[in-house]
Amino acid sequence: MIEITFTVLLVLCIPFAAYHFGLASSMRDATCCFRTVIAVLTLWSPVAVMAQSQEEISLAKATLSSLQGISFKNDTEYCGYLAYDAAGKLVATAAQPGDNESCVWDQDEDGMALVLSYHTHGGFDPEYSAEVPSVADIEADEDEGIDGFVATPGGRLWYVDTERMEVRQICDIGCLPKDPNFVSGLEGEISSVYSYEDLLDYESD
Repeated sequence: MIEITFTVLLVLCIPFAAYHFGLASSMRDATCCFRTVIAVLTLWSPVAVMAQSQEEISLAKATLSSLQGISFKNDTEYCGYLAYDAAGKLVATAAQPGDNESCVWDQDEDGMALVLSYHTHGGFDPEYSAEVPSVADIEADEDEGIDGFVATPGGRLWYVDTERMEVRQICDIGCLPKDPNFVSGLEGEISSVYSYEDLLDYESD
């Protein structure tokens, strides 16, 4: 998300740079150039928004892996954020426990810029659907204007994309620690991508 924001800002500078350095004879010509670039960017952007940096994924995996055990033991969701500290380093905030259905992080941000949420889904419960991010998960991130990561009892890792309003499975069962009580297949076939509308349908079944 940050890489895309930087790209957009860079593109916005194109007409002014072109005019300033004599690459365009007038701001009108520079603006035409700008429109061309925007058209190309529009075609490219659906691919761009699909990307999460490897640094973000690696940190999310490490953070959520360390929380899975206690999340299973206490049957409690744990949540927090990936953030940039004052030195510009990507870090994970301390996790905060919620309950077995939700989690709200309300600690002091301490000068950090929160950029991505993360949370676990508690322990395995055959009566509760927890292998796919919920409608509440994607709506909560959308309300904050950020994306997020979700870990499931089966050890799946999901990315919550609020720009496209969809969730994508980064890795399947067991890529994170899984609950020893987890039983695969009880929820039927799990897709790799769900749109917001898909999640509404999934939860209504």
